[in-house]
Amino acid sequence: MNMNVCCDIVVAQLSCMFIMESSSNWYERSKPFIAVTFLQFGFAGMDVLSKAAMNKGMSNYVLVVYRHLVAFFAIAPFALFLDKPVIDQNLYFLGMKYTTATFAAAMTNMLPAITFFMACILR
Repeated sequence: MNMNVCCDIVVAQLSCMFIMESSSNWYERSKPFIAVTFLQFGFAGMDVLSKAAMNKGMSNYVLVVYRHLVAFFAIAPFALFLDKPVIDQNLYFLGMKYTTATFAAAMTNMLPAITFFMACILR
């Protein structure tokens, strides 16, 4: 057999293996892109429905309350069954009990800066 023919056969076999592997792995690799696409459609749908409701005379404050109620009832079942008690929330409210709400809000706003400094120190 000619050496070029052997190389062509090996390349063809490797190409077939790559195509088969990539086609089975295609869905896994594209999940983030599909999720972001659906998220953008959700944002667009919310904008269209909000604009239509406000054009009919709904107050923007009432719309915000309705939006939060819908979000609450959509997420609450997942939170009840999947959420576990988180120690950081308990410590946050324990700390707020002994300080002021202003201090708690200031500390919350400082978290990104503290995270940055810790990342610089621990890298």
